[in-house]
Amino acid sequence: MSDARIEPQDVIQMVESYVSKQLHDAEKYTNSEPLDQSGVWSLHALAATIYARGFEDGERAESERNNGQRRREREAEIAAADAASRVVL
Repeated sequence: MSDARIEPQDVIQMVESYVSKQLHDAEKYTNSEPLDQSGVWSLHALAATIYARGFEDGERAESERNNGQRRREREAEIAAADAASRVVL
């Protein structure tokens, strides 16, 4: 249980809401089993892992957008330098 990852408060609240519903359903229906503490911890760990993956995907997407912008800027500088060299000739 030491593999702690960031789980934002709104995700914690969604997981806890889900757990509460599952516990309520287990009391209400005979064919529903309640989550034990290990199951709740595992659910939070899963939510944290999913959140981390989404965060990492967002960082990669932002990096790709920045790379595209830098590439366009370099291409524009090269084109401007090329045009300036033609004017000199």
